[in-house]
Amino acid sequence: MFTRVLNAIFCCMLLLALGCKQHYTLPAQAIKQTNYLVVEGNINVGQDSTIITLTRSVPVTDTTKALVPEIGAAITVETDSGRTFPLVEIGNGAYAVSNIPLGPASEKYRINVTTAGNRQYLSSFVVYKKAPAIDSVSWEQHDDGVHIYVNTHDDQNKSLYYKWNFTEVWEYHAPFSSSYEYKDGIEVRRPAQVQYCWQTVASTAVIMQNTNNLAKDVVYKKQLMFIPTSDHKLGVLYTMLVSQNVLTKEGFDYWTGLSKNSEQLGSIFDAQPSQLAGNLYCVTDPAEPVLGFITATTTEQHRLWIKHPEVNGWLYPLGKFAACDTSHLDRAGVLALVMANVYAKVDQEPFTNDPPYATSIDCVDCTLQGGVNVKPAFWP
Repeated sequence: MFTRVLNAIFCCMLLLALGCKQHYTLPAQAIKQTNYLVVEGNINVGQDSTIITLTRSVPVTDTTKALVPEIGAAITVETDSGRTFPLVEIGNGAYAVSNIPLGPASEKYRINVTTAGNRQYLSSFVVYKKAPAIDSVSWEQHDDGVHIYVNTHDDQNKSLYYKWNFTEVWEYHAPFSSSYEYKDGIEVRRPAQVQYCWQTVASTAVIMQNTNNLAKDVVYKKQLMFIPTSDHKLGVLYTMLVSQNVLTKEGFDYWTGLSKNSEQLGSIFDAQPSQLAGNLYCVTDPAEPVLGFITATTTEQHRLWIKHPEVNGWLYPLGKFAACDTSHLDRAGVLALVMANVYAKVDQEPFTNDPPYATSIDCVDCTLQGGVNVKPAFWP
């Protein structure tokens, strides 16, 4: 579920006396540093797939924010007892293995990376931490919108450092249906419906909680997501699949530093302003920095559903759909727009004698708003 992470190069913003902020100018050396290997992912033990993503860092001054995937690498998960699990390249810098069976409780894990350029990288051996079950994923509607929370606990008080990711999927509809389009001036039936769509978005924020200073290892109502009132995500049906991992203190500190950097620059997948100490190193050249932190963990998941009728006063449709209107097909110029697929003919209601209507293609083709018109297999 995850591609990218963590570019970095040296610096931080300082607060001056009296609470004033001073503009920070990056040193020239930091601007030049780039092309470091960036390693993202967890070693998932005993369940779920392990997906490791390799990219290359870019300078802080790079405004494209384009990630450079590291392709053609060989990655293996190794244990200190001699077990090995090779990963298969699945595209765009991502490598995966479907299952790593759980070994003895004391067994340690690491990754071994050899790039296409024959440079070798290792992570430190780490013990795996078993994540407790998610107690619930709940939501509440307030005046400003819907707030989504996660709740969990560990009776053994061993988890302490929690991290969550989630994937959202929501259904939305174009306000009009259109079964026909024009190809080379001829009206033909569309190969698939384009009125009903589903959009999938994976979280990018760093969401964590430390219970180390609490009397009990309990997380209560940690906010995962806020959906503003009348956002189209809740226009029909919405789901969130939440994944929960636990980290070591070192891993938690790494992600905390990364999160603080991101608050200054934006997304965690932008170039980062400080070089964070991870647990990976280059065997070929020990002086070469490597970015990322590998954790061995289990993953607990919980799915939340929210139906549109369950939220009060939620308007739909919104966005570009709110301006949708129709014109009679016999109006001057409308047919030409339809034949150019700038407009589309709206399906007529049965038993009417009115001339056909047309509307902007954006108002009939939901895929133009970023979603896909194929229902997910798990969708009700």
